[in-house]
Order: sequence, then structure tokens, then C-alpha cells
Amino acid sequence: MKENVLVFNSKLDAEFLNSIYENDKEHAEMVFEQFLLSIGMQLTEIEDSYISGDTEFFRKKIHKLKPVLSFVGLTGLTGKAEVLEKKCLEVTDIINLNELYTGFKNELKEMIPIVEDELLKLRDN
Repeated sequence: MKENVLVFNSKLDAEFLNSIYENDKEHAEMVFEQFLLSIGMQLTEIEDSYISGDTEFFRKKIHKLKPVLSFVGLTGLTGKAEVLEKKCLEVTDIINLNELYTGFKNELKEMIPIVEDELLKLRDN
């Protein structure tokens, strides 16, 4: 008998999500909700640190966000955050991260509505 099997959007890493939540809908709902409550502020902090030109502060903000992405199924973005974080140690001017950061930021912003939809699905089941 299959009950309460969590099915996630194909744009998310469903295999990873199922491995960490093991059909615990309440836990998944809590984590998705926390992500959505905090992501706006985190993106603002990341953007502010980028604009300020402080590569080390920017790196720390990316580092803080990195694991959280996986917990909502954005493992691809976790990998991109890892690359961005490492590149911070290799550049002398933050402007050299522009293309990488812009791609990361835009992809993340595109994925937020999918995470929002998943939270609604978790609440409805």
C-alpha cells in the first residue's frame, strides 16, 4: 500500500528529496516554508555584498545559502554555488564573477515559484 508518497516537481532533485525526507511530509513542508521565508533576505544580502565589492563577504553569503538549496531540491544550484564560492578565492575583483553570479541568481529566481508550488502541494496533501 502506497500512502503519502511524496512526488516532487521534475525540475527538483526528487531522488535527493525522497532520500532526506523519506515521505515525512511535515518535515518537508517545514523546510520548504523556512526556505521561502528566508530566501528574499538572503538574496538581498548576497546582492548587497556583491554591489559593495566585498568578495569575502559575498563568498560567506553564498556559502551560507549553499546547503539550504539542496534541502528544497535545488542540488544543481548547490553545485553552482560551490563553484561561485570557490571562484571568490581566485579573483581580485568581484566584477570578474559577474557572469557566473548573474546566471546563478537568475536561475535561482526562476526556481523559487517551483519551490512555492511544492510547498502548496505539501500543504494540500
